[in-house]
Amino acid sequence: MRRVVESSRLVPHRLLTVMSTAVVTLVAAGSPASASAVGYGKVSGYCFEAKGTQICLPSTTIGHFIKGSGRTITREEASIQDTLGADTAGGRWCNWRIDWRYADTDGHTYRTSKGPVNRNCADVSSMGRIDTTRRTLKHYGKACADFYAGGARRGTQCHNIIQ
Repeated sequence: MRRVVESSRLVPHRLLTVMSTAVVTLVAAGSPASASAVGYGKVSGYCFEAKGTQICLPSTTIGHFIKGSGRTITREEASIQDTLGADTAGGRWCNWRIDWRYADTDGHTYRTSKGPVNRNCADVSSMGRIDTTRRTLKHYGKACADFYAGGARRGTQCHNIIQ
């Protein structure tokens, strides 16, 4: 009998341990975790003229890095890169900029942060934008980097921001 009594005393103790572990797990799961992501998107072809002939090369990508927690973004970076890994912009781009664009889960853009226009023409150099402005998004959805050159959008890369 003594053994049964001791066992019944242990049950509440074990139950308390299991319950407190479950509460800690729920609290940890309910808190947004810090996360980061990187992705690449295709940039429309780069064209140039050589000996009177126009040549177009699809050799450029937009790389987009994002860091944050939940709907809060703490760092965003984007750069235009050649696909050969030569650390160039993969073409001659004039009057370029990189914008941040945020859309809700239905795809409706509700905020855009335009980057500065670089009036020079960049070709054999790295091109990009780094932003450490802390932003709390209004909605879950997408955070995108849009690359513009010569007044036209040339490429986009997006990350899903979900709960």
